[in-house]
Amino acid sequence: MLCGMRLNMKSSDCVSGFTVYLTALNMKSTSIADVLNIKKVSLLLKSVIRTNPKHPAGWIKSARLEEDAGKIRKARELIRKGCEEFPKNEDVWMEACRLVNPDEAKGVIARGVKAIPNSVKLWIQAARLEHDAANKNRVLRMGLEKIPDSVRLWKALVELAANEDDAKLLLQRAVECCPLHVELWLALARLEKYDAARKLLNKAREKLPKERAIWIAVAKLEEAFGNTFTVGKIIERGIGALQREGVEIDREAWMKEAEAAEWVGFVWTCNAIISNTIGIGVEEEEDRKATWLADAEECKKRGSIETARAIYGCANAVFKSKKLCIGSVSHNIVDFVALIGVCLNC
Repeated sequence: MLCGMRLNMKSSDCVSGFTVYLTALNMKSTSIADVLNIKKVSLLLKSVIRTNPKHPAGWIKSARLEEDAGKIRKARELIRKGCEEFPKNEDVWMEACRLVNPDEAKGVIARGVKAIPNSVKLWIQAARLEHDAANKNRVLRMGLEKIPDSVRLWKALVELAANEDDAKLLLQRAVECCPLHVELWLALARLEKYDAARKLLNKAREKLPKERAIWIAVAKLEEAFGNTFTVGKIIERGIGALQREGVEIDREAWMKEAEAAEWVGFVWTCNAIISNTIGIGVEEEEDRKATWLADAEECKKRGSIETARAIYGCANAVFKSKKLCIGSVSHNIVDFVALIGVCLNC
């Protein structure tokens, strides 16, 4: 390669040119390799596009490669052709929107949603390109006219709501259009007053009989309004109802729900979850001892003090009348009480 280059040089420039070349090679060996690699890949992608022009990923990768090489105009031209070849491919439109000048992006995405009116991704991008809430709102509503069952569009629209009343109206419509999405039901329930929230969660339970989150939300609702004596019964009923629906009660998942309830201040719900699920899948006494104490220790490490307290309480209730391992359980409870004292005095 060096010989070839030197033969093409003018004799008067041989020494200086060779020195410059070596300096560049020494300082920019990585970038030279990158350029050579880009050229190779570019040729390969051009070959892919020629032999398989109906492969959208090839057009996208080719455009990105030209962009990486600093040839932005060529990249834009490639992706424009890609949009012509694949008007029904949302990824090609998204790439075109990214590559064009900012003042042209709205026009590109408008053509995209016209070509693919049921693309949630394109409607979300169209809303992002708007600078004020009113226009974002308008775009999202246009999207929902085309895709009324899009949870993502409803969520984006609710986030733009000016106040709770507006959010509630939107969520009421959202659960009508997306009745099988638990998060929308729970969001609406949080905005309702007590009686309306109870009715709403009962309705949600009918629509989604296999969702544990609804039963936990009911328990939290009762706790929030001071009806703590019903919390344990609700969780117990919920677990029974879920089992009748064929839902496997995942002990680890429920324990995480207990911790989550504690972190947002629902201590009664946390305790009810632990007392009703801590023994699931742990039948042998020796297994219970080791598993429960390990669970409590892990909760303590994560700062879930109430959850750990509930686990120790269950362990104490089970083992207090048994000779088996009562010593170690009691020892852990004493240590835990001491820890609580330290925490409270912090």
